[in-house]
Amino acid sequence: MLAGLRQFLVNPATGLVAIAVAISLAVALGVVSADWRSQAARYESRIAELTQAAEKAEAGFRMELASCQAAGEARQTREVRISAPGGTSPGARRLLEQQPEGIDACARMESADQAVLSNLKK
Repeated sequence: MLAGLRQFLVNPATGLVAIAVAISLAVALGVVSADWRSQAARYESRIAELTQAAEKAEAGFRMELASCQAAGEARQTREVRISAPGGTSPGARRLLEQQPEGIDACARMESADQAVLSNLKK
């Protein structure tokens, strides 16, 4: 068996086949390597896009958070002023307890009424 293997390896046709296989494997490696590099470049550009989108969204969320915090601080200041002892009326205390959503809705309805009336006058 070892003699048969030795004859196969020493045969001149085997060398040519081995060279052809080695060249085809080298070409395949080059093609696959180029494909991997192009995929890596696509992934890196997609990561950069997603990072920019995340940073933009984060900035928007931070601005929204800051405005909400500022509104909360302003509301607390307003509540402290209204609920300060001696300077409050029973009506102001009632509005503070009921929250001003009703007043806000009335103001919006009045502005909508004014807009409708202005359109009718034209």
